[in-house]
Amino acid sequence: MGRRISTDAIQSGQTLAGAVHDRSGRLLIPAGMVLQDKQIRVLLSWGISTVEVVDDEQDAANDTSDISEEIGPQGDPDAGPTPAMEEQADLVLEERFRHCDVNRHPMDGLYRLARQRLLEELMQRGQRARNP
Repeated sequence: MGRRISTDAIQSGQTLAGAVHDRSGRLLIPAGMVLQDKQIRVLLSWGISTVEVVDDEQDAANDTSDISEEIGPQGDPDAGPTPAMEEQADLVLEERFRHCDVNRHPMDGLYRLARQRLLEELMQRGQRARNP
């Protein structure tokens, strides 16, 4: 599904196949993140020598195929997120916010906004996979 490459060979737009942690186990970048220059600089500054990236765009499309099939009748963008999308978003955010109390201010608002944004991204990815 993924291939391990040198951090020096990473290009903007590649998708991480596995989460990247620092030496003490703290999450630096979650799996599934599309890497931009900022994330590549973070990896280099933390001394991460290799990462696992999605092999190609076909694999990236396959990662969302189960979600895109459940987007709703006729791919209606106003249908809202499916339960599968909500479950995936909750799993991703659980990892990202694992050291935070998301029931207290201001983290409650940040969590809510992050969840909303992630669900929007999942719906867009599902729509793109459905309409090539």
